[in-house]
Amino acid sequence: MAVSNVLLTGGNGFIAVHILSLLLQHGHTVTTTVRSESKTTHLRKIFAAAVSSGQLKFTIIEDMTTQGAFDRVIKDNSFDAILHASSPVVFNVQDTERDVLQPAIKGTTGILRSAKEYGPTIKRVIITSSAAALASVGDSPTHVYTENDWNPVTYEFAVKNPQVAYSASKTLAEKAAWEFIEHEKPGFDLVTICPTMVYGPVLQEVTSLDSINASSLQFYQVFNGQNNELKPFGVWLWVDVRDVAIAHVAALEKPEAGGRRFPLAEGNFNIGQLAEYIWTHYPERAKAKGIPRSTPTSGYPPEGVYTADTDASKSILGIEYIKFEDMLKDQLAQFVVLEKKLEETR
Repeated sequence: MAVSNVLLTGGNGFIAVHILSLLLQHGHTVTTTVRSESKTTHLRKIFAAAVSSGQLKFTIIEDMTTQGAFDRVIKDNSFDAILHASSPVVFNVQDTERDVLQPAIKGTTGILRSAKEYGPTIKRVIITSSAAALASVGDSPTHVYTENDWNPVTYEFAVKNPQVAYSASKTLAEKAAWEFIEHEKPGFDLVTICPTMVYGPVLQEVTSLDSINASSLQFYQVFNGQNNELKPFGVWLWVDVRDVAIAHVAALEKPEAGGRRFPLAEGNFNIGQLAEYIWTHYPERAKAKGIPRSTPTSGYPPEGVYTADTDASKSILGIEYIKFEDMLKDQLAQFVVLEKKLEETR
């Protein structure tokens, strides 16, 4: 697809800001949704040139689960494609169905309905899914995940078991999207991007390191000595956020990506590697923060770990994955900068 007019949802999120940055670099015109006008302030600042030239516009959608939430923005613009990166991330879940499952599913099916009804120029919709939509607790510990794998979780099970709410929301929303394509036969095709744990430097606004996005917080809590038991994160595959952005933009630009699911992973990692990197490159800090070099649980589990088949992301999307040490170098250096900056603004 040539230079396009694109709708990007949730443009102030951890992954979405990287997608937005790359879309603008590639010359695409972007309208991005955020939940309030205040959410545009940081984006207007870091993308000031694109805003002033009209390359970047904003639209406010307070609640994407409202029926017809995307109707107006799609009616008013001749979009070529939609990148749906917005998804609820609720930490204080009171009601799994209301707070997590319904927003994810309704947000996804709602934007697809609006695209079919009011977007005759739309040729492709790209959805940010998750490797959580691939994985099953019943799989072998050394299972190799592919685009053909599906998490078997059901809506009913998720309602009764809040601990699976996030993985269920990503799974059920993605399934609903593929079912929509199959049954409604719209004039656009679908691509889903399924990243594993996403780490790397942030572009979104950070007002406190304690309220940074969840995956960055995991690393910061080790870097800051808050997780000095080196409790495993429970996920053994990772990908750099910059590669996730590349995958989304390549999925927009490459016709052959249509109709595919793309698992994204650079490879395996464990928390012990993070601790060892900190000791090697920040020894004074490691000592001062009481970070152990290793613990009995900081390595890989004895039964082995799962992997993912990412050949399609390399051959079709052209990703050359950023290595773990390169990501750590950038992420930890940014933590140091943010600590200093936030200290100065107190």
